Formats: sequence, structure tokens, C-alpha cells
Amino acid sequence: MRVALIGPPQSGKSLLFAAVAEAGGSNVDLSRPDQSHLAVVKVPDERLDWSIAKFDAKKVTHAELEFLDLPGFDLSDEAARAHSQTHWPDMRQSDMIVLVVRAFEADDVAAYRGRIDPKADVEEFLAEMLFADFDQVSARIGKLQTALKKPMADHQAQMRELDLMERLAKALESEKPISEAIESESEARLIRSFAFLSQKPVLVALNCSEDALNDETERISGLECIRLSAKIEEEIAQLPPSDRTEFLSDIGLQSAARDRIVQACYRGLNLVTFLTFQPRGECRAWTVPAGSDAVTAAGAIHSDIARGFIRAETVAFDDLRQAGDIKSAKAAGKFRLEGKSYIVQDGDVVNFRFNV
Repeated sequence: MRVALIGPPQSGKSLLFAAVAEAGGSNVDLSRPDQSHLAVVKVPDERLDWSIAKFDAKKVTHAELEFLDLPGFDLSDEAARAHSQTHWPDMRQSDMIVLVVRAFEADDVAAYRGRIDPKADVEEFLAEMLFADFDQVSARIGKLQTALKKPMADHQAQMRELDLMERLAKALESEKPISEAIESESEARLIRSFAFLSQKPVLVALNCSEDALNDETERISGLECIRLSAKIEEEIAQLPPSDRTEFLSDIGLQSAARDRIVQACYRGLNLVTFLTFQPRGECRAWTVPAGSDAVTAAGAIHSDIARGFIRAETVAFDDLRQAGDIKSAKAAGKFRLEGKSYIVQDGDVVNFRFNV
């Protein structure tokens, strides 16, 4: 899963990316020709931290997300707007968007459009996404109208698609996201390849001054918002892990915004984690979409496990931690044998029984 970081010039977006990517470690791909950077980021999970000691783990593998740092978007004039639009394909190929907006004053840092107005920046960006989707829909309507002038074997299918596209266009013209015009799962599948921007989950990162970090954070334009200081996040990322807790405590924070952003993206992407523990082996977090059944989860590990699936031996992580270890959890009757249709829950610890 890929998350695109985007924001106006001087918003602090690249500083935040450096912090999310652990200050430019070896997991950052700097070779991209379009001046964007890509990093593979571990999803923080205290359940794995607990497992290290309990299972004498030799290896711990976290769930991961990709973060893509795109050049700042500038919509202040037509030339800048046209340049920003060249990055829409990268955004369409991403699964979620983190929009970084500026909420701090600084005389030595020019403000985008000469203003410090996070709400205006968010609404301008959301409107631009609707415009981009409308351009896509309009182009598709034109192609369908041309195709329907000729006798085609799939005439009826094209008529249904044209009807859908016209509904999408009407929604976008009314400044409504495409999701409000979708009436069925089959319609959702039909437009999936278009990767419309207004269908993607968006998280707002409000880059503020240090003295505003603990202010109450409200949603902006209906979107979840995380308050942070990109400059402080960069400093935290450069500290040894052992010094970070004390630093955060000194400034009145319980956790780094980096961790909160990664976890919020994980939730926004509608993902859940199940765990596999091997005593004196590997403790690993696996990612599946929320609502996945046991066979789908088995396939996330290996297709052979899904093909030869028999049962899933499962215990909730909280039950396992309360019991103290696997033997005690089994003695307390906390383990269950689940079949193919079982819906995997976040935090399930699973051992798959299979035969191939």
C-alpha cells in the first residue's frame, strides 16, 4: 500500500517525509527521475514489541507502508498549476493521500499565496482533485459517445458505463465526491481502474509551531487532522531511539507524530493486522484488508497455505497477553479453531493448519 505526501510550497512536507522515513535512512529511494522520493516505513506495533521478550524472538517483522514524497503543489497561477498536474498520475497510483498544510508563522519562510490559512489550503486541494476527476470523466464520456455511434458487440455495456459516467460528472459538477454517485459494488468495480482522486482517503497533517502542538485539533473540511511540528519531528527522527521518549516527555507529547501518522494511514486504508509467533523464531505482523476471511489471510503468508487450508488456530492478542504465554492461554480456553469463513480481527494471533 502506498501513501502520497503532498502539500503547498513551504508547508514542511519534505521535513515530515524525512521524519517518517527515519531521517533519510537506507529505506529511501532517491533515484526517482521526477524529484519525488519513496520510502518503505514500518508500522509501529507495540504487540510485536511485547513478543520480542515473551517468545525470545530472533527476528521481528513489522507491517509496512510505502510513503511517496511528491513535489509541492502550487496552484497560484496557470503555469504552476499545469506543472503540479504532472504529478496526478503518481497520486492516482497511491492508495491514500496525506496533505501537509502550514499553520505556523515564520518571517524567514515565505507563505504560500501570502497567507497562513490551513482550511483554505485544504479546500483548494480538494477542489483541484474534483477538477482532475471531472477531466477524466469528461474524456471518458467523449470516447463512449464516439464509440456508441458505431455498431458494437458490447453496445449495452457501453451504454451502462455512459450512464454511470454522466452520473459521476453530475456529482463532480455539484462538488461532491465520486463515491456519492456509486450505487452498487459492480459500479465500483467498473471505475476502479480510473483511480479517481476524490475516492482516496485523505489525512491532513497540520504543521504548526511548537507552542501550538497541544492545542485541540479539529477536523478540517470533514477530514481527520493530526497536529505536528515537522521541524521537531525531524529532530526526533535523528535522535537515538533510547532518547526519544524523554525528548517527547519534555515537550509534553506521548508519541511522535510520525507514529501517529503511520498508524492513521493504516486505519485510513482500512487494513487490519494479524500476527504469527514462532518461539525462538520470527514474530511477524501480516496485513490484510478489513473483512478478510481466514483463507485470504492464509494466502497473505503463502498461496500453498490457502490452497491446503484446514483450520486457523486463533487467539486474540489481548487474551494472550493477559494469560502471559501460549500455554497459559490454551489452558484458559482462549484458543479457538476457526474455519474458512472466519473473519480475521485486528490483533488475532494465528497458526494455520494446512495440508498440500
